[in-house]
Amino acid sequence: MRRQNVMKNETLKTLESLRSVHWNFNEKPVSREDIETIVQHSMKAANSDNLTDYSVIVVTDPEVLNTITGGESQGKAATCLVYAIDQTRILRCAKALGYDQYQPLHRLYNFFIMLGDVFAAAQTAVVAAKALGIDSLMTNFSHRHHPKEIMKLLNLPEAYCFPVIQVVLGYSDQDPKQTRGRLPMKHVLHYDQYQPASEAEVQAMIEEMDQVYPEYISDQYKHALDWYFNEWFIEWYDEPTYRELCECLRNSKLVYEPN
Repeated sequence: MRRQNVMKNETLKTLESLRSVHWNFNEKPVSREDIETIVQHSMKAANSDNLTDYSVIVVTDPEVLNTITGGESQGKAATCLVYAIDQTRILRCAKALGYDQYQPLHRLYNFFIMLGDVFAAAQTAVVAAKALGIDSLMTNFSHRHHPKEIMKLLNLPEAYCFPVIQVVLGYSDQDPKQTRGRLPMKHVLHYDQYQPASEAEVQAMIEEMDQVYPEYISDQYKHALDWYFNEWFIEWYDEPTYRELCECLRNSKLVYEPN
């Protein structure tokens, strides 16, 4: 009986239908009403101290989106929600109340909390969008394509603010059957204590990934993960981008560097 009730749960059905659409969006626009519904419901996600320590910048201009994605969007008219850590509001409130020296963010503890808040909100936006029949892509182009230029283009404050994750919204004609699976839960779930994978389980994972991504197997690569480790799992940042990212984080004052 319980299993039947679970299968009828609409929320679980929505979660089961989630898929990432990699810029395969059609020209149908996402309405402003739906955008605000999605953001409003994303704000229902767990949030430390209820401070809502993030801001959401909605990008709808195809040219701007193409610029900040480094050409990834290919000029498509999608809608992008840029979720950014943002502590400027609480600091301005502190100053308005006379707490000029209020600097609570010079602790790694707070940075991890803010990251969690932002990611929780962004993932909730993905679920809310799917509940409205809107497809999405969660991506991190703000890390990979000149973050300093992106922050300037979006008029983001240099200090106490940083774009972390992006949710692209749109409609796709892509066949839902193309959705890729994940590793079976047996490899991921641990009760009470972590249990390292056995050699047999490692081999099983390799074979399971072969079934998920058969197109990556070739004369060059015996297994799909061979392709992954040789073609995909490489350094994303070139040296200038890496240095720019580090500089932006230092300037944001969100991460304190001990002397």
